[in-house]
Amino acid sequence: MTIIDTKTVPTIKVEHTDASSPLIFHSKYNPLREADAWVENARKHLNKDKEVTVVGTGAGYHILKLADAIPNLPIRVLEFNETYFTWFQKSEFMPPIKDKANVEHICFPTLSKEQQEGLFTNISTRNLLIHKSGLDIIPTRFATIRTMLEDIQFQNNSLHNQLKRLEENFKLNTKTTFKGIATFKNKYKGSPMILISAGPSLNKHMKRLKEIQQEDKFILGAVGTALKPLLAHGITPDFFCLIDANPQTTSQFNDVCLPNTPLFYLSTAYHETVALHQGPKYIMWQRGFLPAEEYAKNCDDPLIETGGSVATALLDLMVYFGAEQIALAGQDLAFTDGASHVQGAHLHRSIDTSSTLHETLDYYGEKMIPTARNLSIYRKWFEQYAKTHPNLALYNCTEGGAYINHWQHVSLQTFVENAIKK
Repeated sequence: MTIIDTKTVPTIKVEHTDASSPLIFHSKYNPLREADAWVENARKHLNKDKEVTVVGTGAGYHILKLADAIPNLPIRVLEFNETYFTWFQKSEFMPPIKDKANVEHICFPTLSKEQQEGLFTNISTRNLLIHKSGLDIIPTRFATIRTMLEDIQFQNNSLHNQLKRLEENFKLNTKTTFKGIATFKNKYKGSPMILISAGPSLNKHMKRLKEIQQEDKFILGAVGTALKPLLAHGITPDFFCLIDANPQTTSQFNDVCLPNTPLFYLSTAYHETVALHQGPKYIMWQRGFLPAEEYAKNCDDPLIETGGSVATALLDLMVYFGAEQIALAGQDLAFTDGASHVQGAHLHRSIDTSSTLHETLDYYGEKMIPTARNLSIYRKWFEQYAKTHPNLALYNCTEGGAYINHWQHVSLQTFVENAIKK
């Protein structure tokens, strides 16, 4: 580590084995101004009632600025590189941080396994702030954690980029009369459910899904993107779900008339798409979006875990409805046969998989197949959900796309036969 001068305050240059060139923490010109901008952006999204976790020590300027900005909130600073942590503790950069009563500087590798796991068990992703310096020097043995942090950062950036649109939709969705979902708690308890997504593999299930609907022994819930392809095959789900905040979603419901089929929509879903549905509709309040959390509390309505996609949100909604056996259909989470979605979906397009940067294990556990970063994040969410809900019987019946750990992989027909027996 080398201390170098800038136009304002000194910063740090690090020679790191995993970097092709030396790393310089903070701006080479004005580290303080850069730290101000980092804190200003971070404060916009913080939950003011929960402690804050910062990944990355850097030269400490962002920590000092943050501590001054939120003096009443505890701040935990995690450093994953033990060598750097030790050096920093003895450096000239540490004393100002020690003087901040609300800051705790933690060396992650020195914690016990239980302590390490505990740090991430109940962490609020809104209050998890990731400084680039923290990711740059994470040792390779923490590669899994680094990937997790990068995924969180990706999701947070996506949320922040859409924040204005989310807030506008929320304002308009709550301006008109709405109904919550509290009355649906355990409404379908004991009924097996099929969660229908719009992945390319949904094509192979259309005939059987139509038969299942006619047998009237299963509850079918669909994502909005799958609605038109299902209707084209004569399948009307028992309910469908919308969470997307973007105007492009209007094509999901154009020329669709379902006066008796409930729509469950997120409070930040695109308001004009919600308005297109002339049947019953119910608003869902999502965890992690402060205005929605406040409304849910005032309305005595539940919070839904969204997971970032309409299918992940629909899964949590189904569990609230009382589902104990849930099968996924059309949940590819990958570009099966070079397609993005099922034929007939408004988002259906061909994907040039030769340039795809991400891969995942296929449904049958035999080979790697192309996917996208956001799809991998959703897959991990499904996997974590299964781990934290061991009481549920969860089945991946997509018969294509990605393998989802902790889910049982069976054909849709096998699921139907076994569910009827139960």
